[in-house]
Amino acid sequence: MNTFIKHTLLLSTLTAATSAATAAPTFSCCAQTDEHEHVRADAYAPISVMNDHTHEAGGWMLSYRVMHMEMDGMRHGTDRVSSNKVFGSDGGYTVTPKDMQMTMQMLGAMYALNDKLTFMLMANYLDIEMDHRINPGMAGNMLRMANGGKHSFDTETSGIGDTKISALYKFYDHENRRAHLGLGLSLPAGSIDEKDSIPVMGVGQVNSALPVSMQHGSGTYDLLPSLTYRQQFEQWSYGVQASGVIRLEDENDEDYRLGHKFDLTGWASTNLAEWISFSSGLSYNYTGKIDGDQKHVGQGPTMAGINTVTTAYEDNTGGERIDTLLGVNLLGTSGALEGHNLGIDIRVPLWQNLNGYQLETDWTLTVGWRKAF
Repeated sequence: MNTFIKHTLLLSTLTAATSAATAAPTFSCCAQTDEHEHVRADAYAPISVMNDHTHEAGGWMLSYRVMHMEMDGMRHGTDRVSSNKVFGSDGGYTVTPKDMQMTMQMLGAMYALNDKLTFMLMANYLDIEMDHRINPGMAGNMLRMANGGKHSFDTETSGIGDTKISALYKFYDHENRRAHLGLGLSLPAGSIDEKDSIPVMGVGQVNSALPVSMQHGSGTYDLLPSLTYRQQFEQWSYGVQASGVIRLEDENDEDYRLGHKFDLTGWASTNLAEWISFSSGLSYNYTGKIDGDQKHVGQGPTMAGINTVTTAYEDNTGGERIDTLLGVNLLGTSGALEGHNLGIDIRVPLWQNLNGYQLETDWTLTVGWRKAF
């Protein structure tokens, strides 16, 4: 099915669900009129869901999150493939990733100008590490020599990522049902020219530019739209959010542009006690291919009949994924911890369909703290 049609259907489903919910009869709810007085453990969405709520006029909230993602093993489309399969494909690659770990620390602040409009600022810091394997056949002989005879090498980067500013507008608020629109801008604060020591045929170890997957930002100004609907009942709640990333420029300073993104997430939470809630949900993610100049993205072989690392090719970017989500929110109810919220959730892919040859995602864990004032 055409990707645009699929996204249109998903957004139509979300709109229809929102309309049906707003037309439905209301139910009694033990929460306060304002969902953000934090009298319930399920007052927030799972910690990995951003831009999930607004605040009353003059309200502040600070947050800190740590997200860790593990990727291990290669995938082609929906099939997992071995390194040997990657080396033997399409004329052969010289290098393939084995695994990758990415940790992102996120510091956020929210402020409500009035009861309808809330502003949000988020900064982040990334640590990325990728392990590579060199083709064990003839095609990798020269590269292994440059690598001191070793069959593998690692690359690492760390630094500030892109900064995001957003405005959330609450356009519907009736008893236990709320909906708001989000519109944000991602500012290109993250580096896109990160380098590390890698082996180069006939040369040895060289401090060279790394592929796009190990850079810290997009290098472009990006639009961040979202639509969120939530409803609270006596002992449980649910929410649905559609969001996207739209690249506003044709290319960055390195002559490429990351793909557009679309996400649709739904979750339900139940209160197990005053201080704890459990949540589960599903998330669909679409990422478009990179659009880039071959000099910078790596399109084309480095020598006749021999390709370089898979991550240097735009055809090996983008795809779709469906994740299942499990989470817990803990709410401080007395003493020094009153009003503090600790969230933990894990996402595990149920299905992945990746373009070309890419590392598959194994799991993503997010832990975070939130406190409203």
